[in-house]
Amino acid sequence: MNHSNGIALAVNFYRRQQNIPSLGWVLAVSGISGVLETLPILLSLPLIRTLFLNTEQVFLGSIQVKVVHYVLALLVLLLLRLFVGIYSQFLNASTRIQLLAHFRANSPQSERQRLKTVFGKSVQSINFLLVGWSQLLPGLLFSGAGLALFPEFGGIILGILLLWLVPMRVLKNRQDLAHEHVSMLQSALDENESITMDWRDARYKAARLDSVNKNLREFIIVSTLIVALFLSHALGLSFSDNSLLVILMLLRGMQQLFTAYIMAQQVSALRGFLKEYTH
Repeated sequence: MNHSNGIALAVNFYRRQQNIPSLGWVLAVSGISGVLETLPILLSLPLIRTLFLNTEQVFLGSIQVKVVHYVLALLVLLLLRLFVGIYSQFLNASTRIQLLAHFRANSPQSERQRLKTVFGKSVQSINFLLVGWSQLLPGLLFSGAGLALFPEFGGIILGILLLWLVPMRVLKNRQDLAHEHVSMLQSALDENESITMDWRDARYKAARLDSVNKNLREFIIVSTLIVALFLSHALGLSFSDNSLLVILMLLRGMQQLFTAYIMAQQVSALRGFLKEYTH
């Protein structure tokens, strides 16, 4: 079963719950929060350039804005980011707390004992789902904008990333198998304590693969940017009409897409619990 099926199970689990905010609302808030997480960083770059050049106008393409007005607008955007970010994180946490409290208050004791781990892990998948969406939406938005503004450079980046697909796919498959093995041993642990050491070793292996994946992601992002810049220079591509803003837009978009991918893997690792609770 692939990531999309794990995500479908998490979405189905959420929609089956009652007395919680609609999935569309929490996705909208999470997505907007993710966009606002990156937007102030990118919009700060034209201001930095203006201050270094000691000019009175901030240039955004063909648009000119006075420094004072630009700073005020940026501060308003940061305040908006603060309030939306606080609300988004609280909405995520409060929804999961409400689900856990409802389960404890309305489930028979025998069912609570039998399904507490399964339900808890299923609720945890909602956190990964929302965090992943908060990175996927801005990742697509900023990567797409960067590709549109500088398609040659974006094409080189995509070409390099395609080369990474094979090793990343192999690593993903190993992660999936490791987490499936952990889930299988976890389910049998209460009935057979003799497999405790096997469960421990399986957890170690899964954690090691998770660590490799996370740190490899950062290596891929930075090395791809460096190699793409070198190849662009070697091929004689002109950067005169493309500011640092576009390059960082692509870099940030890539980072958020990779983070969304990691969150999808986390959801996928919990699909055994989601399937068990659903059925």
